[in-house]
Amino acid sequence: MPQTVPAVTAHLALSHVRFAHARATGGSKAEGEARQILDDADLEVRRGDFVLLTGPSGAGKSTLLRLFCRLEEPQEGQVLLNGQPVSTLPPAGLRRRVSYLQQTPTVSAGSVRQNLLLPFTFKAAANEPKPSDAELAALLGSLAAGDIPLDQEASTLSVGQRQRLCLARALLTRPEALLLDEPTSALDPDSASAVLTAAESFCLDSGGTVLLVSHADFTPTRVSPVHYRLEGGRLAWMRA
Repeated sequence: MPQTVPAVTAHLALSHVRFAHARATGGSKAEGEARQILDDADLEVRRGDFVLLTGPSGAGKSTLLRLFCRLEEPQEGQVLLNGQPVSTLPPAGLRRRVSYLQQTPTVSAGSVRQNLLLPFTFKAAANEPKPSDAELAALLGSLAAGDIPLDQEASTLSVGQRQRLCLARALLTRPEALLLDEPTSALDPDSASAVLTAAESFCLDSGGTVLLVSHADFTPTRVSPVHYRLEGGRLAWMRA
């Protein structure tokens, strides 16, 4: 069946996407079956939208985010960035434009400073000026993480501290879109508020696009969110 590109070029889009995970088996008759995650799913996200993505556990919300940065590939359909199939884009360049923050982030060996500056060691950022220590500290402070010394070994950070470190690192690369997977799951209320405020500011101040997966009861106060629910392999727009 020919693939259909959305009529209106969206910033991020899914067009007739099907994706299934192989089902874990134990030699039963179900062996070889797959668990359908997305079933002919369509989605259009405009540039600058703040999208809240909800749905039951296991519905595939994390998988959907991972499709946009090619950490997963659809079995059918197209995943698009500015109307271009992401399958045609080099993964490294794509992931700089569309930054994915997983729920349990990983950090590299080295200090907090080295982790924040890691993107500036890659060829794509060879000509970009590195932020100063003062700029790094100010950014961490805006995420309620100003108490983390830049010289601290990143591997000693808590999960919540790692979440904010990785968000700060993503913001430093000035992406077009942020894909946030439960970014406040390990945070206290004040820290969570700082992270969500930063996500809203990314939309308002930078014109960036946000896709936020969260089980928490959160409604942005400075931007008007677009709410989708993923269930049964399909995406449904939810009225405010």
